[in-house]
Amino acid sequence: MKLLISGEGPRDLGTCNNAQGQCSDETFNRGPMAVWLGRLWVSLLSYNLLDTPEAVQFVSKTALAEQAKNSGKRMQPLRGKKLVTETGLYFSNAQQLGLMAKQLAADYAGPVMAVLFRDADGTGSAPGQMWQAKWGSMVNGFKSAEFDFGVPMLPKPKSEAWLLCAGQTSQHSHASLEDISGNDNSPNSAKDQWEAFMGAPQNAALEADWCVSNPQDWSNLQTMPSFRAFCDRFHEVAQAILRPAGRSFT
Repeated sequence: MKLLISGEGPRDLGTCNNAQGQCSDETFNRGPMAVWLGRLWVSLLSYNLLDTPEAVQFVSKTALAEQAKNSGKRMQPLRGKKLVTETGLYFSNAQQLGLMAKQLAADYAGPVMAVLFRDADGTGSAPGQMWQAKWGSMVNGFKSAEFDFGVPMLPKPKSEAWLLCAGQTSQHSHASLEDISGNDNSPNSAKDQWEAFMGAPQNAALEADWCVSNPQDWSNLQTMPSFRAFCDRFHEVAQAILRPAGRSFT
């Protein structure tokens, strides 16, 4: 079992420290969302893929763009300039990650889950349909690559809202956190609220360490529609991967 993951920066899935577009093991600096992925798989495999040599491969956003440029594949079926402008890169990134995952699976003759992280970056004035359009573009990008084990990870508005939710102790719906501005320059933005909650400015290493033990359970995060969509797709793909090995999903 391998994970092929791609994010936007060090404070989501992580980054390479080898000045390359791809990395793993000691050349990969894991971010908070990668820590969560590792924890989700621990509950299924009883070991952490992040601590398993060469089990997690990271691809930068820049490397995916270069892959798309070299592949010559169309970004997205044309259905209007606005849709292509807003979601075409999401489609292309998923398509290229899916193609790379297929090659990785063929090379090592085993299953690969591909996880594509992108912030939705919604604002108070952005319609909720835009999140759905971006999610759909990622799903369709994986489909265009004929890759069945692709998982979009698309926080609304961005990962800080998920982190903020993970720190809540009250057991009720936290869906309203998705209405926070994703613009870091806006007053009371998701980033500002998260760092206020933590009581100090944050960085990737601090957030990754925090995510090792937070949340203690996923129930509050499940009340956020964007996290629930990710988690449902993660479970669906994980079940499809584990079923041939005779494992059950719990």
